[in-house]
Amino acid sequence: MDACRTRAYARGMSTRVHAGPLLREWRTRRRLSQLDVSARTGVSTRHLSCVETGRAKPSRELLLYLADELEIPRRATNDLLLTAGFAPVFSQLGLDAEEMASAQAVVRLVLDGNGPNPTTVIDTRWNLIDANAAAFWFTAGVSDELTSWPINVARLSLHPDGLAGRIVNFDEFAGQLLRHMRHTLAATHDHELADLIDECEAYAPGSERTISTGDDIVLPMRIDVAGEELSFLSTITTFGAARDVTLSELSIETLYPADERTREIVAGQPWLSEIPASAS
Repeated sequence: MDACRTRAYARGMSTRVHAGPLLREWRTRRRLSQLDVSARTGVSTRHLSCVETGRAKPSRELLLYLADELEIPRRATNDLLLTAGFAPVFSQLGLDAEEMASAQAVVRLVLDGNGPNPTTVIDTRWNLIDANAAAFWFTAGVSDELTSWPINVARLSLHPDGLAGRIVNFDEFAGQLLRHMRHTLAATHDHELADLIDECEAYAPGSERTISTGDDIVLPMRIDVAGEELSFLSTITTFGAARDVTLSELSIETLYPADERTREIVAGQPWLSEIPASAS
């Protein structure tokens, strides 16, 4: 890990110009003026201007302070520091790293503890990281191409060969999912996520024009599973305070039964009799 971070630091040192353009870019993305940032941070507009134009070299502490105020994601904060010639402050470990053992245990505890409710772990690009058996129950009979690793949950949900044909309230569900994806894009400005959104919008051309007129407090997902129409409400848990890049980008989504019939079926755990091969 130290060697990797040293190489990344060296690359940043050799290619950097200054951090100002990145700061200005994130400030603009947050729709804040220099005066707005000054009022929130106490840093003078004159000094902010000098930092953004490269006339003043910011300290590591100032960059971290501004990154926090601008809600710059962990990954982008590391890039900001590297551009300014500083070593990254947030680790970026794989989930299988020894240092992530406690985080792995928490993720597994949530997956197991949320049973029998379908639960998935995804990253900010909607790539599936882990799931319990109940989540794979939905995918029986879906195209092998969409259920072969790496699995993208957004694509699997909206693709015509995925779950789209089974989701009864597809336009409403797609609109909700795409709004969530755009919200994540606004926070991360991830180009790969932007491409995924463009792709998924093509699968759901009616989603933006559909507005739920029902009495539901939360829009449920209604899906046909083995001939039964089931209704679920979702909750999402994040590791937003994590100091590791990988962990900070994970979300855990759990689907809870929204009606009595769905509760009865899920409580019976029908997937235990036949778990799709993709769950193994």
